Amino acid sequence: MTTSLPPVPYFDWDNRYPDWTEQVVAAVREVAESDEFILKSRVAALETAVRERTGARHAVAVASGTGALTVILAALGLGEGDEVVTPAFSFISTASTVALRGARPVFADVDPDTACLDLAAAEAAVTRHTRAVLPAYLFTTHPDMTGLAELARRHGIALVEDSAVGLGATVDGRPAGRFGRAGVYSFFPAKPIGGAGDAGMIVTDDDDLARDMRMLRNHGQDLGVRFLHHTVGFNCRMDEITAAFLLQRLPHLDEFLNARRRIAEEYQERLAHLAPDVLTPPDGYRDRAVYTYVVRARRRDELKEFLAGEGIETVVYYPKPLHLQPAFAHLGHQEGDFPVAERISREALALPLHPDMRPGDVARVAAAVERFYRRSR
Repeated sequence: MTTSLPPVPYFDWDNRYPDWTEQVVAAVREVAESDEFILKSRVAALETAVRERTGARHAVAVASGTGALTVILAALGLGEGDEVVTPAFSFISTASTVALRGARPVFADVDPDTACLDLAAAEAAVTRHTRAVLPAYLFTTHPDMTGLAELARRHGIALVEDSAVGLGATVDGRPAGRFGRAGVYSFFPAKPIGGAGDAGMIVTDDDDLARDMRMLRNHGQDLGVRFLHHTVGFNCRMDEITAAFLLQRLPHLDEFLNARRRIAEEYQERLAHLAPDVLTPPDGYRDRAVYTYVVRARRRDELKEFLAGEGIETVVYYPKPLHLQPAFAHLGHQEGDFPVAERISREALALPLHPDMRPGDVARVAAAVERFYRRSR
């Protein structure tokens, strides 16, 4: 390290939750002293709170964001011979959950500015076998949800919204997750709401789909008769401790989001002039859920190493696009098939961003980035 200043960690867990220690302990004690452990009153209360926050007719609590996608796709009846259009650049669950149903993830390239599923590319990927389109929100951005909803309507396919990072955001005046048959939210600790463990939520207005998803998350069990199973389901249930903690966090979501937006805006102000060496995300954070601040950087790996020497931790999201992952080698894709996704994978770098960053940390990170490019010219 070339500096005597304290490090700027990426997640900085030690400093992010000290004010919530008592709430975590209280949630554990409360649940431990009750006879409710999984899918009971606190989970139901959280579902009600999310339903009221988003305006959805139904909210279905599950064990993770990935579990939410798994349950939705199963409830839609996807299987062998079906295709789902999904982005070539995303977290793996947007494609793995499709593959685990026996369906085929059909990759489409992404928009160079948002890194999200490109509308025209998605349209071109639709075939007579397409049953759904599954776009994902990423980092600080979102796909063209209005356009994708219209695409799904015209082709008579389901729109499943991987809005895992989007709770609290609005897109074209509508809550994130509310454009298609179903949307998902993740409560993983790193997400903007920040849970105490893994958990997720599905929102939908479809009564039949909600009923099926409630059964599927709990081994396909009847909603009123224990040990009567109508289908083969999953153990994808939210526990009461997680729900109790999230019930305390949810009323503060806007505070968390606003803090993240301010940090993203400061990064934007301090880094925008470095283009084309550094390309910042699209402007306009007011309605967005800021999860991670990801720039596209020339000589990304050298910059990452330089910042590490300055005591600044960064993360690469994601070093390899999905179509080039070994897990999807059977699909037969090659380098060059989705050039935008591949280019972003070579350039994307996430800078530290969370609500509890120390004053001056953003300025320090930005100054170090500028110093790297100034020295290398």
